[in-house]
Amino acid sequence: MAYIVKKKNREGKSYVYLVEGYREKDKVKQRTLKNYGSLEELETKEPGAFERLRQEAKDGLIGKKELTELKVTYDLNTPISDDTLLYGWKILEDVYAMLNIGSVIKQIETNVSFDVNKTLKLLVFQRILHPGSKLNTVQSQQKLFGQWDINENAMYRSLSLLFHTKESIQLEVHKQIVNKIGRVATLVFYDVTNYYFEIDFNDEDTLDEHGAILEEGIRKRGASKERRRSPIVQLGLFMDTNGIPISYKLFRGNQTDPITYLPAIEQVKKQFGLERVIVVADKAMNSKGNIAQTLKNGDGWLFSQKHRGKCGAPKEIQTCILDAEDWEYNETLTFAKKSMFRNRKLDNGTEVREKVLVTWSEKYARREKIRRDGALEYASKLTQAEVFRQTCKKGGKKYLSLYTLDEQTGERIAFSPLIRLNTEDIAFDEQFDGINVLVTSEITMSDEEMLHQYKQLSKIENCFRVTKTEFASRPVFVQKKEHIEAHFLTCFLALVIIRIIQHKTKWEQSPAVLINALQSATAHKLPNGFYHVHADQDLCKLNQLLGIDWTKGIVTHEQLARYGKNWCTTFKLN
Repeated sequence: MAYIVKKKNREGKSYVYLVEGYREKDKVKQRTLKNYGSLEELETKEPGAFERLRQEAKDGLIGKKELTELKVTYDLNTPISDDTLLYGWKILEDVYAMLNIGSVIKQIETNVSFDVNKTLKLLVFQRILHPGSKLNTVQSQQKLFGQWDINENAMYRSLSLLFHTKESIQLEVHKQIVNKIGRVATLVFYDVTNYYFEIDFNDEDTLDEHGAILEEGIRKRGASKERRRSPIVQLGLFMDTNGIPISYKLFRGNQTDPITYLPAIEQVKKQFGLERVIVVADKAMNSKGNIAQTLKNGDGWLFSQKHRGKCGAPKEIQTCILDAEDWEYNETLTFAKKSMFRNRKLDNGTEVREKVLVTWSEKYARREKIRRDGALEYASKLTQAEVFRQTCKKGGKKYLSLYTLDEQTGERIAFSPLIRLNTEDIAFDEQFDGINVLVTSEITMSDEEMLHQYKQLSKIENCFRVTKTEFASRPVFVQKKEHIEAHFLTCFLALVIIRIIQHKTKWEQSPAVLINALQSATAHKLPNGFYHVHADQDLCKLNQLLGIDWTKGIVTHEQLARYGKNWCTTFKLN
């Protein structure tokens, strides 16, 4: 609150000022809003002016609106320094508060001397704004506006505590999203990726006194999606129809994608109390074993389906594809579809009714031809036996037939291969250019709904891209299992926050643009509790999309502290 005071200068002459108090780092300070000049001159022009101004200030009739300019002086001998502060995290903090994560953290803060909730916020916000190692996160906190004061010991102790409450945090986040944004958790999208560690050896398993395995190490060498030779961990992620992550689960690096499917489904159902879910996933999850167990659990599926090749692809689906009847084309003849029903036989002897949707795309057909032409060009180089033996790539090998030949008699014999392109296999594959096949247990689902929902699966792939690029979540440097789990919890929460902002702004900005905008939110401290703030065009647009009034270049400490406050709870999504 502003008020009127009179102060004497060195000559004992009184001057009248409009001042206000403000708080900075738990200290109360005072700044001048306006100088009314000499008290003597003021009273000469208007007797009683001082008392009038005091009363107007008390009644709130004069205050901050009196300040129209700020005079600043600089010491030319001031050494070089970088005192620029990032304040973009204030927008992220409002989403964090909406998710009510702090209420879960309170349950584990009873016997600790440090602020676990503040530590988690720092880890999440810096994962978005300034990703790096945990040590780097501690060291770079001084670049953030506000008071953090988190030391390295508190950081690592917090990771251990967060490990034990990661599922409770995910559940609370889910509840808040259901209540405040809306979520259909019965239709979920699932995919798997992996993250590598810069270590040479697998984690050792924990054994009991008899040599039995009590707990398997989580960092293991496996099928890395980035072709890394170092140990990895597998991460399965669930996403809702809004494109917002629901839950995640870590697996050992030597577990393949299909193996992760059933345990992940079991966890998400138990975690959120779901009776039945319909899972959208790619063909890696579409195994007979997974289908049989999914059917037994009463759940549904929408998977892509293998259809190429002479082995492994269902013959009835291939027959349907090659049948020229019943195709429905669009007006430009660039897309076509047809559907059918089939009884799918499973390994346990049971059958399940599935709807099959077959689509053809001219654009996809051209892409497949280019891909195959490249494989054939490579395969033609492998017809020389020595070159074939030296290569380990599989790209074009499937189009080659191997024989052994006696060059004198023409008879086929061992250890002298005659390699030729298999034109029959090439011609067979050409028939399926541009084809994609989806299968679902939901036989009443329309063709359009099947296509629409499966296309949404690309958003979960984008989630992985964001964590690996914008969030720089790998390589992972922490070693203990509980620290690894906590690391991915922070990545998950960072992803949830970014997706909520994108959802509320109707996906106007990509994660990269959004993060760059938040990074442009910088403030330079001026005297008397004022700050000179900066924002690029993307941040100005983001403020406009979120309904945040933020146009002044010079603001007070209190105004900066309130930036982005409560926008999330008051924001209305049209």
